[in-house]
Amino acid sequence: MCSICERLEETKKGNDPFLIHEFENSYFVIGDHQFFKGYCQVIYKECVKDLTSLDSNNQSSLFLEVMRAASALEKVMKPHRMNYSSLGNVVPHIHFHLFPRQKDELDSVSQKDPWFHSSDFSKFKTNLNEAQKLISLLRKELQ
Repeated sequence: MCSICERLEETKKGNDPFLIHEFENSYFVIGDHQFFKGYCQVIYKECVKDLTSLDSNNQSSLFLEVMRAASALEKVMKPHRMNYSSLGNVVPHIHFHLFPRQKDELDSVSQKDPWFHSSDFSKFKTNLNEAQKLISLLRKELQ
């Protein structure tokens, strides 16, 4: 079982304090770090390694869920730019990373790629109280 599947087992039991919303095909969750304030993930419910393994209807449905999540995140965080990432190199389970990027942050770094900073992510572990505030705001946007 991959690490995302382990997390989803807890999510399905109601034990994920970072769950924002359950879509038909995915879960929208607060990310495990906040190096980029508002960082979230959209995680496909089934353990599927690659988007090409999904039929076109599931691909389309999942993409619409990612866009709904991103739209809510944009309304709440008001980023200058939203970065999207879906690699699967570390954990082969379909998931999307949503990185809200603020203008002052983008202006202050020479490396714009969010993964360039990944060695620092662990220094910015998600705070439960802050996450709960963000979750509340995002849920209102998704209604």
